[in-house]
Amino acid sequence: MNRANAPVAGAPYDARAVANLVLDRAVELNTSVTQLQLYKIVYFAHGWYLAVNSEKLISQSFEAWSYGPVIRVLRDAFKDFGREPITSKAERFDIFTGELRPIDAITNDRDIVFINQIVDFYHVYDGWELSDLTHESGSPWDHVWNSGKPVGNLGLRIDDEAICSYFVQLPRRFPVH
Repeated sequence: MNRANAPVAGAPYDARAVANLVLDRAVELNTSVTQLQLYKIVYFAHGWYLAVNSEKLISQSFEAWSYGPVIRVLRDAFKDFGREPITSKAERFDIFTGELRPIDAITNDRDIVFINQIVDFYHVYDGWELSDLTHESGSPWDHVWNSGKPVGNLGLRIDDEAICSYFVQLPRRFPVH
């Protein structure tokens, strides 16, 4: 099977595959998603997945940006939408052909259901409300963004252990399996 079209069997996933699933679910819910909403919903999916399953949902790292956690490949994929609703899926650049290719789809039913549950819960919040949730005092973003320690060449990367610890202690406000 050609790797470019291979289904993705299990976590951790490319953040763009999770984002594309979020966008698919938004279409099913007859709603739209902006960049800010997308970045935060993907973050919440990753955090809850860490808390519930003790493993990563997403292979890339989150970084602390001014409006909350962001994964750089997502920003690169969707930055052209600005504040407008996202109307197309993320793609990846194939270095061998120089073309954009579809991102491998998530096919694990358990993970699809999990991500859909996150979208179902969080899609009702606008991007600014979701950003505010990520900025809560004591959140992983808060610890990195407001740290007095120099971060050097690592940038403002948010550690998965910190994300997991934070989400584990939160009350579950929606059903996750």
